[in-house]
This record gives sequence, C-alpha cells and structure tokens, in this order.
Amino acid sequence: MIVQPSEEGTFSARERHVQALRESEASLIRAANVSGSLELIAEELRLAQHSFAQITGKFSADDLLGEIFSRFCIGK
Repeated sequence: MIVQPSEEGTFSARERHVQALRESEASLIRAANVSGSLELIAEELRLAQHSFAQITGKFSADDLLGEIFSRFCIGK
C-alpha cells in the first residue's frame, strides 16, 4: 500500500492501482498526441479503458462502444 501526502490529506492506494492509473494516463496522453489516425486514437483509448478496468472491475469493449455510439447519430 502506498501512502502519499497531498493537499487534502493522506492518499492511500494499492501499488497495482497506482500502476494502472499511470498506464491509463500514458495511454490518454498518447491518444491526445495522435494526429490524423482515428484507429490509433481508438487503440490508445481502449488501452486506457483496460487499465481503468483493473481498478474498477470489468467493462468490456462492447460496453465502451455502446457508450460511445449512444451519444452519436450515425448513418444520417
């Protein structure tokens, strides 16, 4: 368990959670820096989602796609 001071007090997390957050952050940064390739952006977002799922529990790619496409009007 890691304990780090912060402005709001003590932060406590398991090392694997901290590592998953670091991996998610790296994937999100790479996604933000990709220019022109939606496939590469999507892959980085998928990797970030996978890292988050290690903390929060299973959330499949189908669930993620359902969330994304529920917000867009496609085919019109």
